[in-house]
Amino acid sequence: MFVKLPKHIGGIDYRQMDLQISYEGAIEYFDVDLPKKQYVLDLIPERYQKDFALALMKINQPVPPHTDSQIKCTINIYLKTEPCMTEFYRVKPGATIYQVDSQTNGVIFNKRDLESEGGFVAGVGDIWVLDVTQPHSVEPINEVTERIAITLATADHDFNEVIEMLSETRNL
Repeated sequence: MFVKLPKHIGGIDYRQMDLQISYEGAIEYFDVDLPKKQYVLDLIPERYQKDFALALMKINQPVPPHTDSQIKCTINIYLKTEPCMTEFYRVKPGATIYQVDSQTNGVIFNKRDLESEGGFVAGVGDIWVLDVTQPHSVEPINEVTERIAITLATADHDFNEVIEMLSETRNL
């Protein structure tokens, strides 16, 4: 569901480029100019790198429980973090779901229809692998101003396959 890599990446320079997609302003993804792009891509074996999209993710408010659209797994490198809990859930039978305009196959859940399966608080430089096909939320512990991460996302490989890739490159 989620795994923290023992590797820590600090001080990544980046330049935010064009907006890729916005989920009602809560989560936005941007193209990113990343001088250390290859260093980030080398987390995974070279033969799979073409299957991952690199982006800059910004979150500026609480994010309700949801599954991602068009993504199976993501590797997040946190650059700026306000203390937030990323929590994963199991769906109870009969759960109510809905979507916002920009979602495709992702959905949003009512928290009352879910049971917590654990979570984490990311720190600056932390690298987390997330199974974003599972419901998850981001809730501020105090107040959220802005949360920024470099993401390597794949629609081609599931969480277990990405874990195997990270083991192959000795990053896990």
